[in-house]
Amino acid sequence: MSKPKLTGRQKQIFNYISDQIRNAGSPPTIREIGSQFKISSTNGVRSILEALITKGYIRKRPGLSRGLELVEDQISAYRTVPLVGAVPAGLPLLAEENSEGFYAVDESFLPVGDVFMLRVTGESMIEVGIHDGDFVLVKKQEVANPGDIIVAVIGGEATVKKYHPEGEVIYLIPANPAFAPIEVTADSGDFYLAGKVVGLMRRM
Repeated sequence: MSKPKLTGRQKQIFNYISDQIRNAGSPPTIREIGSQFKISSTNGVRSILEALITKGYIRKRPGLSRGLELVEDQISAYRTVPLVGAVPAGLPLLAEENSEGFYAVDESFLPVGDVFMLRVTGESMIEVGIHDGDFVLVKKQEVANPGDIIVAVIGGEATVKKYHPEGEVIYLIPANPAFAPIEVTADSGDFYLAGKVVGLMRRM
């Protein structure tokens, strides 16, 4: 079933959104769209976006400034992956499960299943090529093999480390000799694996 035709302005804005997702990796904000097309009113931009949503070209994730997504048949070779907060690769900090927006990632780089993206802070994983400011792609899963690079959450705090279980103790091993391993026991509080790191993205 074909979609309703777009007006000239609607098509311009749809193409701009599509190009930003494909080339920049994230959708534009309402203010960026307004600036690009010299639309002074944010309500004017919103009305055009609502028309694109109604006609089935895009969808909007509520509460996010960069929450625009292309409907699947418009971007079939890509999947939109949520950017979820920032996870430290140094001393663990409070993990905040708040999505900051969505990035378009070529499906050939992604495994089957749910995938999310995290911004890394700290230098504890530099020897495996994960640096401060990098984005890691993480497959949601609750199990891992020894040596896997994982995102672990301990007592509400999250960290990126290598996974090394030994008996009843789990060691979260950094890839930087300046950092000490984290030892997880039954007394360490709530602990779970949020997922396995399956990819890396870096802005040059």
